[in-house]
Order: sequence, then structure tokens, then C-alpha cells
Amino acid sequence: MMKYILSIIIFISVISLTQAQVKEPVPASEILHQMQKLENTTRVLYLAAHPDDENTRFIAYVENGKKYDAAYLSLTRGDGGQNVIGPELREGLGLIRTQELLAAREIDGGKQFFTRANDFGFSKNPDETFNKWGKEEVLSDVVWVIRNFQPDIIVTRFNKTPGITHGHHTASAILAHEAFKLAGDETAYPDQLKLVDTWQPKKIYWNTSSWFFRRNEDFDKSQYVTENVGGYSPLLGISYTEMAALSRSRHKSQAFGTAGSRGAEIEYFEYWDGPESQIETFEGLEDSWNNFENGKEIHSAIDKLISDFEITQPEASINQLFVVKKLIEKLEESAVKEDKLQAINELILNCAGFYHLFYHDNSYASPGDNINVNLELVNRSSADIQVVDANIKSIEEHLSISGALQNNQVKLQEFSISIPNDFPYSNPYWLKDPSANGLYKVDNQELIGQAENEPAITAEVNLKINGNDFSFETPLKFKSSDRINGEMIQPLYIIPPLSIEFGEDVSIFTAPRQEKEITISVKALKDNLSGSLELKLPDGWKSENTNKSYVFSDLARNATVDFKIIITSGDVEGKFDLKAIAKVDGKSIDQKVQEIQYGHIPNQVILREAQQKLVFADVKIKGRKIGYIEGAGDAVDEALQAMGFEVEYINIEDITVESLKTYDAIIAGIRAYNVNKELQVHYGKMNEYMNSGGVYMVQYNTTYSLPDTDFWPYPLSLSRDRITVEESNMEFIEKEHPALNYPNKITSKDFEGWVQERGLYFPNKWDENYLAILAGNDPGEEKTKGALLIANYGKGKFVYTGLSFFRELPAGVPGAYRLLANLLASSPNP
Repeated sequence: MMKYILSIIIFISVISLTQAQVKEPVPASEILHQMQKLENTTRVLYLAAHPDDENTRFIAYVENGKKYDAAYLSLTRGDGGQNVIGPELREGLGLIRTQELLAAREIDGGKQFFTRANDFGFSKNPDETFNKWGKEEVLSDVVWVIRNFQPDIIVTRFNKTPGITHGHHTASAILAHEAFKLAGDETAYPDQLKLVDTWQPKKIYWNTSSWFFRRNEDFDKSQYVTENVGGYSPLLGISYTEMAALSRSRHKSQAFGTAGSRGAEIEYFEYWDGPESQIETFEGLEDSWNNFENGKEIHSAIDKLISDFEITQPEASINQLFVVKKLIEKLEESAVKEDKLQAINELILNCAGFYHLFYHDNSYASPGDNINVNLELVNRSSADIQVVDANIKSIEEHLSISGALQNNQVKLQEFSISIPNDFPYSNPYWLKDPSANGLYKVDNQELIGQAENEPAITAEVNLKINGNDFSFETPLKFKSSDRINGEMIQPLYIIPPLSIEFGEDVSIFTAPRQEKEITISVKALKDNLSGSLELKLPDGWKSENTNKSYVFSDLARNATVDFKIIITSGDVEGKFDLKAIAKVDGKSIDQKVQEIQYGHIPNQVILREAQQKLVFADVKIKGRKIGYIEGAGDAVDEALQAMGFEVEYINIEDITVESLKTYDAIIAGIRAYNVNKELQVHYGKMNEYMNSGGVYMVQYNTTYSLPDTDFWPYPLSLSRDRITVEESNMEFIEKEHPALNYPNKITSKDFEGWVQERGLYFPNKWDENYLAILAGNDPGEEKTKGALLIANYGKGKFVYTGLSFFRELPAGVPGAYRLLANLLASSPNP
């Protein structure tokens, strides 16, 4: 009994770590589990549209119960979703959700793939989705992933019937079935065949559930193929459903934490294509090595490996692992061969208790830098291991290290390496071209499908293990330690030597030739940094000295210098870009380094063009002091400051109603009632504030995780109603209402240039005290009137809106600023 408790502790302690922490070598029970996986060659590809769409129960079961190789293909990176843990949206959110998927796969053991498709926001039908993405391009990516991963079975999360769910979901099922038929066709995407072979999967299923049916009684379970995924692994000390809950809980940005379950868990599958006589999920598949040239010999060698395994002396299996490895190396190239050789290499190191870390004492470096790095190698076994040498191929550096690795003796050596001046930056490969709309631009075919960049710098270490040649790669990491978290291991990035950052993402100008001071900061990312900063102004705009360069010198690493610059607007209304360029050592740098740091994923960086949006629009505001109640994270507060408001953040638990009365208006951030526990308790203070004459505006909330409480001054019911087509016409229902007239006259022009959507999660029922101000609809649908509701309450005003101010304001949409100013204004005197 004790050993199983220990196994549970060890497994959970390993899978709960992120890549930011040291991952110890796996225990012997896990080694045996991985050896057993060598016996099977079946491969399963799960396919859906977004991060968190995947069925983690099924993937965990396939990987660890069936001991097959599983992968998840997410068509998008979730860029168009919402973020409940921070302010990042679009590309930043897509990067977070990419890493959350990779963290999930670390737990359940599957691989992770993506296409170039950009999550442009909610879509109501697959036709709209394909129009945005480009169906042929994304279909070619799905075929490419199939030809590379070479699955025997494809499983979709969604079906092909439009109107049941998100258009991206339906599109993913349509693409999966079409790709199933095309991947084996040599006339389909023939250019790919220069790099890969055709591949015909054997079967395809839809993984259905009662969720897809209007009423549970409509879900006839008898017509589906079933699989019980609720088993338990004694070697891992966990059930597959418990593992799935841990995996799904990695999706923290979407608030998808879930409790584990135990016992039977039945999954249902509709058979779409394949041999008619083999409709059971894994029926008719040869899961062993029998279909391979020397399969029987490989099978026998793996049987011997497993039967001879000594749990207290894993290193005794190393020689037999080399026997299996050499047999598999004789096979023709295939995905099975590639993945099994990788698994064997990991097993050899794990059986030796081998520890390796290639690290630097900073999280980034720049082209042209000379840096000191350390390589630590430890053999924690009786195996005979000799270091031959090590190399860094990407920078053509040889690391002079050699000699025997004695049992449990640390070999630690420091090296100085030079990063070439033309070494590429570590920007995510799909973000190198910022012009993406429906499809990210990726010119290198071999990058398509990959979850993330390869590490910036990697050392290849060559060994002799028990007389056998053996090589492995170890990426250069950033190693640090503190008294709270202990030792921390993070990625190392190659980035520019400085970051240019504007004080605000958007500056608002409301009159021709208006002067305004802006702040531009230069942050040094290396020591002794000197150079100059220049502005690139839009036509018709001027700075206090257009030809002036702003000089900085001898900045220490992480030091920042701020430049206060007066710029003058032009005469033409609209949205413009102000750009900044730094000159350092004869090189031009025009980038901002955005760092993304959360505890559940490795630290990330995005390189963005250093620019500020300049909005010249007739924006009048009334009142000055705005209170902001924080929600799930948005940049609306920053936009308010850019408009000229004074913004203070409100702790609703501590503040008194008398103090609330000092604010001209108060606004609640997105999903505030979903995530702000204090607001859920003390919401009544806002009614008192409005009753005394205050203006209170609430941005969208969702019914998910919303307490069953009557928060609003008058009843209203939230729904999933939305307008997803950002160009949709908006009808003015109450044309004379102050919301459309004071202090700014709102016209149809104010709804031009919106991004991604009009709005989301509109109320669909409301009390007669509310006035619906706007109506709109997506093509082919009836009008919805819940986008903007306003009610008088006592002497004040309540505004509830699902309009996407949180997207439009950071995008610099002039009309969004004008409309927001109206909503926050007290009603004009009669």
C-alpha cells in the first residue's frame, strides 16, 4: 500500500510543475510505464478548433491507458477569446493559451499541433469562418499535420452540422473529414510531398455527448460506439480522469479548472469513415510491431526489456534499450520510428538518473553578446558514461568538455560563447508578420503545425554509454533562485538590446493642431547601452523638434530613461500611428519587448513594433473623476485616462457610499461580477450610489460562474446573444436619447472601423425600466436589442452593455471613445 501512496505523491509532484521549475528525473514506475508504451504503434489524432476544446479524458486514456501515441491538433491558438487572469488579448492571449495547451500535454503525455488559422472571434457558422481563414489554406495545414503525425485514427470533438455551436467548431469537423480523405491522395497539395509522404488514416470518429443535443432524452446512447476512459494506472498512481482534470485545469486563462473524478467514464463516438466491418473504436488496428519489416524481432526485444526490468536498478535495462534502439534505427523513416527513438533516448537517460542543465544567469541575451554559460551533467547510476564532447551548432561553438561521469559526481563546466550579430530574435514564428487577419503568415512549410519555436540556443552533448554512442540535446535556459520559489528554470530568449515603450497605447486628440505631451521610455536590456531615439510622425503631425534625436548613454541593464515629447496633431480626423526608432551601434531597433509572466506557464516574450496609436476625433467628455472596479482584466481604464479622465481604482469592500459619491461615474471591468468576490457581496452599495445621482456602467458578464443573485437595479437576464460581424449595421432605436447625443452626437460613422465584433453576451430579457438604445444583427439573423441597456435609478443612471469597448478602445476606434464618453456622462439638464 505504501508504494502506491508514494507513487501518487511522486506523480502529482512532477505533473504539477511548470517548465519554470526543475523537473526531476522520473521514478522507476514511470520508467516502466514508458517502456510498456514502446510495445504499441497505434496513433490517434484528436482535432478541434481552440485550446480547451480537446477531451482531456480521452487523450489521457489513449496515452496512458491504451499506451498509444496521441496528439491534439487545435486549429487556432485561441487568440480571439477572453482572458480571466490578466489584460492580454489577441496575440498575447494566443501565446498564453498555446503554453497552457503545452502544459496540459505535459500532464497527459500527448503531442500538440496547430494550424496557421487565427482565432478572429466568435463565428456563428462555418461559411463565415472559412471566408475569414481561407478554407484551402487551413485544410492544407490539417493535411500537413496528418501526413507528419501519421495517425491511424482521427477523432473530432465537434460534428459537421451548422448552427449547433461556434462556427470554428463546425469548421474543424468539416476540415477533419475532408483532410481524412485527402491526406492519402498524392494529387492533393503535391508540394508537401517534397518533404513528407502521403498518409491514409484508417478511421475517423466524432466524439459526441449529450451536450450536442437539445434535451438529454434525445441523446440515444445505443447508436454510438463507446469507450470507458475511467481506468486507473497503478504505475502512475492516478486515474485517467484525475489526470484529465489536472490537464484541463492548465487552461487558467479561461477559468477551466475542474475537479478530478474517479470510476467509470463512458465516451461516445459516431463512426464517420473507414472499413464498414470495423466500427468499434480500436477494432481492426494492428497495435504491435507486426506490420514493420523486423517487427517480430523488435517485439521480442521490447518484451525482454520489460520482463527483465528491475525497479530498484533501472540502469540494468540500458543495454537492452540500445538493442531495441538499433533494431528500430534499421526501419524506413516514419512517425512511429521517429517518436519511438525519441522515447528510447529519454528512457536511456532516465534509467541512468541522468541530470543535465545548460544555463545562463540571465533570461535574455542579444545578437553580438558574449555570455558565460554553464553545462552541468550528473550520472546517478552505475552505468559507464563518458563525455566525448559538446557543440552548439546554431552558433558553431565547440564546448571543450570530456571525461568519465562517475556515479553521483557533478560535472559542471563554464564556457564563454559569442552570439553572432545576425542571430535571429526569439519572436514566436507565427507572429513575425503582424499582418495576420484570418491566417497567420508562415513562409517556412516545416514550421507549420509546430506548437512553438525551437529553443534559441541548444547544445548537443555526445556521450559513450556502456560503450554505445549516444547524443542528446539540452536547450540553454535561464537559471535563478529566490527564497520564495527556490530554484527556477525559465526559457532564455534572444531579444534586442533595448525595448521602446510608449507611456500609453493610445493618445486622444480632440482638436486640430492640439499639443499634447507623450512619454516614450527606452529600457536597456544590457549594460553600457548608448544611442539615440527618433520619431516617425504621421503626415501632417509635428513634434516640438521634428529633426531632433533624443540621446541616451551608458544605461545599465534594466535601467530606463523617459523622454517627454510634445507633439501636435494634424488637421484630418482619424486613426494614425506614431513610431519610434532607436539607433545603437549603427543598428536600427524599432521594437517593444513584451514580457508575459504567469506561474502556471513558462515566461514568454513577444516583439512588437514600437508604436502608439494617435486618435484625432471630436471627443467631448463630461465629468472628470471616474471610479474603476476591476474585473477579469482589460485596458478600458487606460483608455479613460487617455481621454482625460482621472481614474481611481475602487475596493468595493472597503469604500463607503459617501466616498462613492465623489465620483462622477463608476465603471466595472469586464466580467467583474464573475470574478470580483467583493463586488458579489457588496453590490448593494452601487444601488445607493446611483440612487443619489451617480452613473454606473457595467461591461459584459457571463452566466458561467455567475452567482444566482439579483445584482442589477432592475431585473435582466444574461444570454449568449452577440453580434460577431464587426461591420454589422447598428440601428438607433432611441435616437433622441442622451446616450446618442450628449456630449457627442453619435452617427453611423462612429461604428466604422470596429474590430472582431460588435459585442457579446447581451441580455435577452429585461425589465420595462430599461431602454434598449441599439439594435443589430449578424447576416441572416433577427435583430437583437440587448447590446446597450440604460435605466434611470433614483437620481442616477445604470448602463449595462455588452459592446466590446475592451477591444475597440485599445484598437483606437474613434467612435468607441465618443460613445463611451456619452455613457459615462450624467444626463444633461432639461
